[in-house]
Amino acid sequence: MGKPFTDRVMVNELGQEVRLSDEWSKGTVLLLVFSSSFGFVCNLEMLTFTAMRKAFAEADCQIFGVSNDTLRSLGAYSENLKIGFHLLSDEGAKMARSLKAMEADDGPWPGFPKRSEFMIDRKGILRYAHIPPDSNWEPDYDEILAQARKLAEEYRAEDQRK
Repeated sequence: MGKPFTDRVMVNELGQEVRLSDEWSKGTVLLLVFSSSFGFVCNLEMLTFTAMRKAFAEADCQIFGVSNDTLRSLGAYSENLKIGFHLLSDEGAKMARSLKAMEADDGPWPGFPKRSEFMIDRKGILRYAHIPPDSNWEPDYDEILAQARKLAEEYRAEDQRK
């Protein structure tokens, strides 16, 4: 944490390119790396963050789901669950690999990203990261929202000093 996050251009479930630096220049970005579309715990996570999206928006935090699933699968997943934020394709799990957010090769889900959360501030600095021991864990939703609110307060204070 505290290091610059590598900028990437990713494609969302609608086939549109998304440059991460364009998004974090608007405010905090929360990347929710998840193992696969339609997984039980992934469903719980996506539905919970969808229900919380207004609170995150009030904290100036934009949410993106990130998976190595195909665009077709991400589109069907988003539509089926009515996910309230864009899903980004991490083809070949390149981003997840660079963040060391992959399941162990000798574990039950080799080659899959771990359910992990990464928060990037508006300067492109990684401010929060959580990579659990395995993907059976749900994130600490309240802790992540608290981090987003903390960053929003820092932004407000910084903007007032200008």
